[in-house]
Amino acid sequence: MLAMNDQLFLHINAAPDASPSIIYAAELIASKLIDLVPVLLVALWIWGKPLRRTGLVASSIAAALALGTNQLVGLLWFEPRPFMIGLGRTLVVHAPENSFPSDHTTFILTVGFALIATRAAPTWGKVVIVLGALVGWARIYVGLHFPVDILASSLIACLFGIIAALLELPVGLWIMPSLEWVYEGALEALRLPPCVFPRRHG
Repeated sequence: MLAMNDQLFLHINAAPDASPSIIYAAELIASKLIDLVPVLLVALWIWGKPLRRTGLVASSIAAALALGTNQLVGLLWFEPRPFMIGLGRTLVVHAPENSFPSDHTTFILTVGFALIATRAAPTWGKVVIVLGALVGWARIYVGLHFPVDILASSLIACLFGIIAALLELPVGLWIMPSLEWVYEGALEALRLPPCVFPRRHG
């Protein structure tokens, strides 16, 4: 199993004669694409349907729980990053820490699965899953993760996508009333224009 993991890593990892443009794109995807996901969640909150905000919050909580699970899994199973054992090429500087699983991939895929499971934004959820797959590939390509790290992240993300749907009811009952009140109050206090920042009522 470990030998297969290493072989698959070397197959995906950047070759010595890899195109500079592909390397640049992979570095960008591996490090920066994750930043688009919080921006998307904020945009969906502001300009999406207010009734779907509960799903957005549940998705965000599920993503945080998934990252917490990653930390617990990492305590139980340590796997050095490829560059720590001299395997393949490393194109992005990273601290020598546990490789298993991938936080970037877990976060993005959890949000994608959760947006679908909660029906908060199914179409965007599919887009985010594609982004997560790209990030998973890129993090192997630039030498930061093994394929098994990405596989584990995918399984964790699937689990917490389902959990997001289960969180909707308690989130709607216990969190949303206060959160909506704070948000609407902030819009009014800051006098932000309703044409840009729609209100739930009015």
